[in-house]
Amino acid sequence: MTRVLIADDSAIVRAMLGQVIGDDSNFEIVGMAENGKYAVEMCLDLKPELVIMDINMPILNGIDAISQIMEKRPTAIVAFTTEDTAEIGYKCLDAGAIEVVQKPNLATMDRQKIQNFCKKLIVLADAYKKHNITSRKLRNIYYAQSITREIIKEKNQIHQEQNKSPYSILAIGASTGGPIAIQTLLRDLGPSFPLPIIITQHIDEMFDRQFAHWLSNTTGQTVTTAVDGATLMPGHVYIAPSGKHLKLQYKNHCEYVAELDDSEEVHFLKPAVDIMFSSCANIVGRKTIAVILTGMGQDGAAGMKEILDAGGYTIAESEKSCVIYGMPKAAVELDAVKRVEDLDAIGEVIRQVAGVPRG
Repeated sequence: MTRVLIADDSAIVRAMLGQVIGDDSNFEIVGMAENGKYAVEMCLDLKPELVIMDINMPILNGIDAISQIMEKRPTAIVAFTTEDTAEIGYKCLDAGAIEVVQKPNLATMDRQKIQNFCKKLIVLADAYKKHNITSRKLRNIYYAQSITREIIKEKNQIHQEQNKSPYSILAIGASTGGPIAIQTLLRDLGPSFPLPIIITQHIDEMFDRQFAHWLSNTTGQTVTTAVDGATLMPGHVYIAPSGKHLKLQYKNHCEYVAELDDSEEVHFLKPAVDIMFSSCANIVGRKTIAVILTGMGQDGAAGMKEILDAGGYTIAESEKSCVIYGMPKAAVELDAVKRVEDLDAIGEVIRQVAGVPRG
């Protein structure tokens, strides 16, 4: 049974969330806090295994509360955001939260949605116990200090390296736990990485632009939400927007362009990693490097198999470093993976495979 602390300044939300989670036999509600200050104090006293944290709260906001909890008693924290807090929601990840999710409309959730919501909380709490992520905040502080002086130097190397690689596209797929994993990978690749990078991350509608903005600010990469018909530029990163599949087209026999597809959901998902990977297999073929990172389910496995069969290079994140070893596991079991690596090693492996090692 997972011990849960709920922190939200709305008494109604606390009551409804407590009822939804409390009705699940996998959880025990140990406390409810009406502001961030109380959340920190109750976390120290009650020792919950999972904290559900709102962002906008009086006295001490959610971001600062997360930071203090991670310094005093590291705990699995899921941050709730609404449309007006989505832009700052990703700062919760930098502070130490394991995941940022859209605050659910508890009044309209049906039984299946409630079960899926609770299942995700259980998986995240269990995943936190297996992984040492308490040093993330220190790594982010160090990176923020070093990123500015390195970015200009590395960006100038892109045009020198872009013609050296036998590969044309790097495609990355992720789901639960993906934002931090993608942030880590883009940082490790460095701003000078010459290939266009396309990413499908399962994401709520209000988060896609903020996700791209957060990655730009914290990785040194040029990250934007993909636009239909836009030419993919070397050294740029393109995020699939919520509600659209990201595919590729080949234009004028010399450049790749983004295509946003409004077809049906795949695995109940849109965007879907399988759609993006399958497009890469068909359009880019053996010149594709594909990476599948942490996430629940099996999205991406079939598309990654297509890339491998087309002669591309495929990499899966290891169970050891995954927050959720679901999507990578499905790809491995489908024999779609050429190489399995811990997250911290994937960036350098990609550079070696692409033929653009750091100078």
